[in-house]
Amino acid sequence: MVSYADIAVKGSVQNVQNLAQTAFASNGFTVKWENPTKGKAEKGSKGMNIAFGALSQYYGVEFEIFPGQDAAVLRLVKANTGLAGGVWGVMKVSKQFNELADTIAAWFQQQGVLQGVNKK
Repeated sequence: MVSYADIAVKGSVQNVQNLAQTAFASNGFTVKWENPTKGKAEKGSKGMNIAFGALSQYYGVEFEIFPGQDAAVLRLVKANTGLAGGVWGVMKVSKQFNELADTIAAWFQQQGVLQGVNKK
């Protein structure tokens, strides 16, 4: 199973910050920045997910921007395993993470700044 995805993007860290903020928000996520290059995007209720397991949706993705020369890498990391929902919850979280990584990469592609994607 994939535990993180690196999305290589042309441009400055600030440009990647703005694009990531917009991409997450357009997919229904609330973004909380820990510092200028690190944060967490969340969707749904963690408390409801703990109470009702797979019947209630909570999804969290931690992310970090690694600056490079004329580019940056946006690393997405699963913030929850889905264990509260049992085997079905784990499979659902893995599927959602892959879909989100693909959606964020497609967003950067539409902006003309995507350099590549590496999932591990």
